[in-house]
Amino acid sequence: MPLTVWIPESSAATATLALGLARMAPTFDSVQSEDGTRVYFAAFADISQTLDLAVRLIGEVINIPGVHATINGRHVRNFNLFWSALLCYRDSLREPDPVAYCAQVSTRLGDLSGCPDRGCLSHCQFICTRCLGVVRETGAPPISTQLREIAVQAEVDWCPNLTLPPVRRETSGA
Repeated sequence: MPLTVWIPESSAATATLALGLARMAPTFDSVQSEDGTRVYFAAFADISQTLDLAVRLIGEVINIPGVHATINGRHVRNFNLFWSALLCYRDSLREPDPVAYCAQVSTRLGDLSGCPDRGCLSHCQFICTRCLGVVRETGAPPISTQLREIAVQAEVDWCPNLTLPPVRRETSGA
């Protein structure tokens, strides 16, 4: 799971702790952006190898203007949600069975939110209550497609613990 974080030089002056953490990343450098300003970047080829550092860095850059990040090549839209998902992933790795941990947390959340008694579509706390919005009517996109979009919106699509139903190809009846 590659993660890259870009910190603009203009923000770096007020973000000394974030910049210090970025310097500890496996890859750290700076580049000239298209508008001529300098941008520092920290790259993690596989965040699972340096997860604590990645968690700390994202926690520091949440409120810094102009910071951008990508996970698996996808732009992170919501740093707060992404940071929460990183924390959850880190917590799951401390458990003997990370997938069972995710299911347990999701079940607890589903019970609190009044989830209907039907098979869970995803054992992820960040998708749990959002899956109530999945459209099941004829003509709606496949449930697996809807769940993948929910996972992106929840900033958890990158998580190795995430299990979603496989995308089914629609076939035309000829």
